[in-house]
Amino acid sequence: MLSHSKRHLAGWIGVAMCLAGAARASDYVLIPSSPIPTAPEARPAPEPLTSRLYLPGHVRRYPLVIVLHGCGGVGNGANMQRWADRLNDWGYAALILDSFAARHVSSVCPPADQPKVTPVDRAGDVINAAMALSQNPNIDGGRIGVVGLSHGGGTAVAVTQARFETFHPGLIKASVNYYGPCRQPKLHGHTPLLSLNGDADTWGSPAKTCAQFDAQMLPNQPVALHTYPDVVHAFDNEDLTTRRYSIGHPMQYSWEYAPDSFKLTHGFLDRYMRDPGTGN
Repeated sequence: MLSHSKRHLAGWIGVAMCLAGAARASDYVLIPSSPIPTAPEARPAPEPLTSRLYLPGHVRRYPLVIVLHGCGGVGNGANMQRWADRLNDWGYAALILDSFAARHVSSVCPPADQPKVTPVDRAGDVINAAMALSQNPNIDGGRIGVVGLSHGGGTAVAVTQARFETFHPGLIKASVNYYGPCRQPKLHGHTPLLSLNGDADTWGSPAKTCAQFDAQMLPNQPVALHTYPDVVHAFDNEDLTTRRYSIGHPMQYSWEYAPDSFKLTHGFLDRYMRDPGTGN
């Protein structure tokens, strides 16, 4: 008899085989949402999650990065599209995963709305998406990573918790947190984590929480922390050329430091997701 975890995986293989061969650049992919037995707090969506898969070019097996939106959802998608293009330029397939549409939620930015969809809920979405795509012939299922922005950054931290690792060891190879708060350090496992923050960011105080998180890590828990001076929230978003405010928090693109953050992210992903056989 199959264990619960193996039955879950077997079901996903069937789903993935239905998707196999359908993936092309800019293909929509539906991700069925299932509970994660080792993380019962991660509430699955009542409907399949919507996502969009971008492949770098000619058909072959690519490492995959799951891109996670902020508290306002996918929105107009411009910055998410830039991230997909950037990852494709680096040789990675990109999956833009929408955690809100299937839950009929448009935003969780106001504090009163944040319990509607939590980073732990969304970490379950990441695991579901990774398992669904891992059997796709265009995706190297042994090389899947995460880049999350803001609320998605907090999700990128949450998915490194040991309870998600133990459900499917080695499924997520690396996780990058852009200006999301770092919570529950005692639950962190061994998935490599990079956190990129601005020290003037008041939304969730990511510089402070991630420094406290980093201070509690053990030598066998690879966490890298980089904090930029005088930088506020959403510093990777080129749409924010002038300072704007959301729920009282400043947001602005950093012409000085965003390119450095992209370089660090590229190097981090390559370090932990490079094919040991080919070096690609």
